[in-house]
Amino acid sequence: MNFRGVDLNLLAVFDAILREGSITRAAERLEMSQPATSNALNRLREILHDPLFVRQARGMTPTPRARQLAGPIREALTLIRHTLSEQWLFDYANSAHRFRLAMSDYGDSVILPRLLEHLARVAPGVHLDVVASEHPALAQELRGGDIDLTIGNRDDLEREFRSEPLLVEQFVCVARADHPEIRDRLTTELFAELRHVDVSHTRYLSRRIDDGLAAEGLERAVAAVVPSFLSVASIVTTTDLVATIPWRAAQAFSGMGGLRLLPPPLALGDAAVSQYWHSNTDNDPASQWLRRTVRTICQQL
Repeated sequence: MNFRGVDLNLLAVFDAILREGSITRAAERLEMSQPATSNALNRLREILHDPLFVRQARGMTPTPRARQLAGPIREALTLIRHTLSEQWLFDYANSAHRFRLAMSDYGDSVILPRLLEHLARVAPGVHLDVVASEHPALAQELRGGDIDLTIGNRDDLEREFRSEPLLVEQFVCVARADHPEIRDRLTTELFAELRHVDVSHTRYLSRRIDDGLAAEGLERAVAAVVPSFLSVASIVTTTDLVATIPWRAAQAFSGMGGLRLLPPPLALGDAAVSQYWHSNTDNDPASQWLRRTVRTICQQL
């Protein structure tokens, strides 16, 4: 037998007619025209040298040859569908895949713990390598596939890379619980008088604060610029410095004790937290699964 004339469409037509007992209903099932379905059946009849189906009062009845082929053809089609399906290609429950992510300590403290807890339950063999989002070769490694996903607020990546918003984040002021100068609330004047600690990777927030104060004819003193929110928590609980950081990050650190969260006296707006990836991984099943998982985690937040 010459298999060059057999394609998957012919086998799918055979299976649909077998299931439906009608060329018309099989065509509807396959979203094909009735003439195209009939032509496909005729081609398969020629290849197999058998009528395969005989028209009777109750519909299209399979011949003995068709009944013989029915099981193997259905099994073959099922295997092909599973093989080509995304879940089959990336069996996350049994995979030992290793992803490399880039994120700031915001992601480390807010998203990563929940992501790791989720992986422990549904994909215990999946591993994560996490690097800082300030990684100097970040764009280059995203292009080259060395980094699978970046999470954060990175306007500089939006032109070249794919992106998807995950969270909208607001800001809160943090101070030590027994700060000697802060009473029930922060006024704009007191906020400007206090000494501040900023985080280096939230320069956009620092600009918003300084611009807001400048509009009021005020300015502040920044005593220190540190690399992480974790540094902020340690400094603020032991000094009279204050900081303005994302609300969810502050919530993550407030459990450490000794911190007080206060609404900022300025309208600072909000910030989007997004995930970024290279278009080369658009159709990669493992990468698609990772992005969906991160999205689901953030929706729960």
